[in-house]
Amino acid sequence: LNFTEIIYASYKCLYVDNTSNVCEVHYDDAKDFCESTYTSCDWISSLNQSQLFVEPFKVLNFRFLTKKCILWVITLISSLGIGINLLTLTAIPYVRWRYKTEFSILQSPPVLLVLHLAFCNLLYCSFGLPHFFQSINLGYFPYGRNVCFWIALLRNLVAQSSIATQGFIAFCVYNKKMFENGGTKYVISFIWIFSFIAIVGDIFGSTGEYKWTGSAYGCDAVYEDSKNFGILTSVFGSFLLMSCSYFLISINLVERKKLMTKSMGMENVNFSKHISTFVFITLVFGTSVTPAACLAWGLTDLRAGQNVTLVVNCLYWNSFAVGVLLYVLSNQRIRFFSDIYTICKTLFAMSISNYVKVYK
Repeated sequence: LNFTEIIYASYKCLYVDNTSNVCEVHYDDAKDFCESTYTSCDWISSLNQSQLFVEPFKVLNFRFLTKKCILWVITLISSLGIGINLLTLTAIPYVRWRYKTEFSILQSPPVLLVLHLAFCNLLYCSFGLPHFFQSINLGYFPYGRNVCFWIALLRNLVAQSSIATQGFIAFCVYNKKMFENGGTKYVISFIWIFSFIAIVGDIFGSTGEYKWTGSAYGCDAVYEDSKNFGILTSVFGSFLLMSCSYFLISINLVERKKLMTKSMGMENVNFSKHISTFVFITLVFGTSVTPAACLAWGLTDLRAGQNVTLVVNCLYWNSFAVGVLLYVLSNQRIRFFSDIYTICKTLFAMSISNYVKVYK
């Protein structure tokens, strides 16, 4: 049986609250189409074997141009994310091993957390975004409920780990001593445990249920009477940790400037660029993750139109593609970021030089 044909021939859409098209497939409609189209249609056994339908079965419905546009955007974000995060995971460890004395900054605790962030983002771009592409392209999920459950679980676990890591990177920059002597490894273990606890209610069905959502997220948590406040705590807790850490660092920089000016007479000391860097990182997190948590994940009663939700989702997905660049490339104003930027340029120059020597 061609279930794609059955689904698209029998779904019905209803325009609700001027926000989105609600499209559903009902057993009777699909059964009538199947029996009128196929000479042999053992509907019940085929339905049970497919594991596709939960009555009623929600079907994604986008306008043609909107669908094509979002598919291109997901392809671009996924490609960029895989390339950028894979380069980060390859270049920095190589330089840490090969040029240990030249780039001592790479031995600092925040670097391990940056690598962990790149690892989480790479996983999300590798199997999370392709799932969104398939869901939007087909309009439904063809591999059954069990596969849908595990895709949603793993993707949400990786996403929460990435979000928590960004909060701990800020805290690590503020208090590096706490992360020395192997402390970063324990922090990474804590991040995964904390992320699992944040979604455990959805895993066991006490707050939500991992299944097909009928939205751009495909297989994800569906909430009815209850909400998962663990995820909201994780998101806004990470945002609060990041904001407080960078705020305290900024206060320390201002106090240091006053001390240097008073004791050493250094009038040209300027830390405003450093502070603006922290503000920029915090704003990027706040404008990409928190709107998605409030508008697109079903965790609050806030609702937005389909186009607004898609824009919010794209900003959130894009954070997994280029988010690590905030810590690797985009800021040359703080020594930590500047040194990593220099390392990447040096590694690229060395590679070109070696290539020329071999083939000269």
